Amino acid sequence: MKQGKKLIELIAKIDTCWQDEPLRIELLKEFQTYLTYMKCEIGKDITRSSKREFLALAVPIEQEFGKNLKDDEFIILKNDKHLKERVTIPLYLILDDLRSAFNVGSIFRSAECFGVSQIYLCGYTPTPENKKVQKTAMGTDEYVKWSSNSSTEEVVTDLKKDGFTIYAVETTSNAKDLSKTDFKKQCALILGNEALGISEETLKLADEIVQIPLSGWKNSLNVGVCTAICCYEISRQWK
Repeated sequence: MKQGKKLIELIAKIDTCWQDEPLRIELLKEFQTYLTYMKCEIGKDITRSSKREFLALAVPIEQEFGKNLKDDEFIILKNDKHLKERVTIPLYLILDDLRSAFNVGSIFRSAECFGVSQIYLCGYTPTPENKKVQKTAMGTDEYVKWSSNSSTEEVVTDLKKDGFTIYAVETTSNAKDLSKTDFKKQCALILGNEALGISEETLKLADEIVQIPLSGWKNSLNVGVCTAICCYEISRQWK
């Protein structure tokens, strides 16, 4: 078990230091020694391996010892864009009593990518002050405007007064197909609790209810995935 833990730590170190060639070669030599000791058939010198070749050896070992990476642990080789000014579209998100910090962080990432103007975190929805939200958001919470609000209904009412069209994303008998909905510019999407959905009181305040057409038996999507699909469709329409 100790040997496995050390091997996992070595893999993580190689992954992190990959761009430092001298150190990478030194660590790969150590990695090859471990594999030889464990009687793994390699058949070649791996010190000159590509990142893809290294991972082909390393990932099965991680899986064998129960190490599964999360999004925030991946080393991104391609640099993210750093724009002088973030380009936004008049799309706003209202998160209604979400419980999962992971989902909220994921939504921040999608919101940043698609240029969402603001996220309203309502009820007990965790905010970026939550460390798990920060971790999953991977820094995007610094670029997307957000606010914490006690009442979803108050946020919806205030936005409607300001001329926003409100769309609730929910699976109901009267919901319209997302792709067949003509989204008005300056609109907000309400996204509900992972288990309970959007309350009836909040649904009544929405101008329209939309849903993503699905073919599967489960007939539901993770709220983070759902948000990304909706943001894509709206930005596609407007562009």
